[in-house]
Amino acid sequence: MAEEPYTTLRPFDALSPRGLAGKREYVLDLERKGDESATLLLVECLADESGYLRDLAAAALVRLGTPAAPILPLLASGLWYTRVSAVRTLGRLGAREAAGPLTNLLADSNHSVQIETVEALAGIARAGSEVHVARALFARSESERMRAVRELRARDADTTRRLEDLFRDRDLMSAPEHELLTPKGGAARPNEDGVAWELLTSAHAEPATTAGVVAGEDPEAS
Repeated sequence: MAEEPYTTLRPFDALSPRGLAGKREYVLDLERKGDESATLLLVECLADESGYLRDLAAAALVRLGTPAAPILPLLASGLWYTRVSAVRTLGRLGAREAAGPLTNLLADSNHSVQIETVEALAGIARAGSEVHVARALFARSESERMRAVRELRARDADTTRRLEDLFRDRDLMSAPEHELLTPKGGAARPNEDGVAWELLTSAHAEPATTAGVVAGEDPEAS
């Protein structure tokens, strides 16, 4: 990925108390509005050349619980600091939808992006989406996966150990997404045996029960 040139801020913009206060008020105002247009403007701030503004916007997006969708396109930015801000924000959000796209940056040309990507994947796993992270990593080449595991282990040995346990379940790793059984809201929930997810197959569930679970309905609800 070709890097766009990094343009430094003018001294006035970078150091002026008025400039810093203006950035802070701008972000706080957008956060107070909290609607779709304000959220999109906050996402745009992640691409700003001001690191202060990027950090403020990232914190606001996390507090708002912003969906991953508007942030994901920034992962393809030609600006390394934009990719870093997007990756970091997605990790702090625990955005499981971002697990797959994030693994594309494990071999990024910029070392800071690589490191932040590992941190983000660890954060998403800790937020309850270990299966999504494991499946995303398992889909990469073995060399990429092992390199990511080494980096993860240095930061969070417990999470890495759980991911490695999931790698051993080849059925789970290779199953189509629609065959994964999840409870309401799509969050993983351990069963009595400590298995985070189950697979839906004709051998394990009757059609009527399966249909209700896939739709997110409680088959026992009256």
